[in-house]
Amino acid sequence: MAGGEAAQERQAQSPVGPRAGETLRAFFALELCETARRTAAGIIHELRERPCGDKVRWVRAETLHVTLRFLGQTAREKVPALVQHVASQLAAVPAFTIDLGELKAFPSLRHPRVVALDLEPEAPVLHLARAVDAGVVAAGFEPEPRPFRGHVTLGRAQSTRRSRNPKGRIPSLEGLAARPPTPFPVSEIVLFESTPGSNGSIYTPLERIALGCGAAADAASRSQVQPDPGVPEERPHGHDDHHTR
Repeated sequence: MAGGEAAQERQAQSPVGPRAGETLRAFFALELCETARRTAAGIIHELRERPCGDKVRWVRAETLHVTLRFLGQTAREKVPALVQHVASQLAAVPAFTIDLGELKAFPSLRHPRVVALDLEPEAPVLHLARAVDAGVVAAGFEPEPRPFRGHVTLGRAQSTRRSRNPKGRIPSLEGLAARPPTPFPVSEIVLFESTPGSNGSIYTPLERIALGCGAAADAASRSQVQPDPGVPEERPHGHDDHHTR
């Protein structure tokens, strides 16, 4: 069953349905396969044990993901239409395979705020994020103003405003243990609800939307989608400061 139809069916079956004005904090994302999740968790463990490892707020392994589009506070009653519009866009996006890439600090090693893993190759994830954004805009949301850069956030430097190092500190990212390739297929995206918890945000899957197949998807797979040249490092869309923990 398509994502939008599933959302509408659950809403119809609910005795009450969403209350007027009820909102949720939501985002679209990719889940990691278990192998990739364990690899990323191993990197977090190794970095945590290094000097300054306690200066970073590390992401829990079960919440690791790739943000495609952060929505923020969203009216719950708009979710079925939102899912339907995004599903329509993804019908032309073929499934693909990606892998965890290079370990980096954003926006730079001198002023780190985020420790993250890039994704390889970048082009299909960029194509997917553009399709998701097109669906979100078709549903009545504002377009994402920041350039997209797909990655997996591992941790965030803790700000120390009272010290001489307000940007925070992170452990060295050099000399980590060698890791084998961890390619994994991408055949669906997930709409998550983010709620605060005592140990960080809790992400609850609301809808799963499959990527398309057939002639439209095949044509999309043959198109040459390349990353935007000169993507600025400062605030790439895809590492949101508001929901990732």
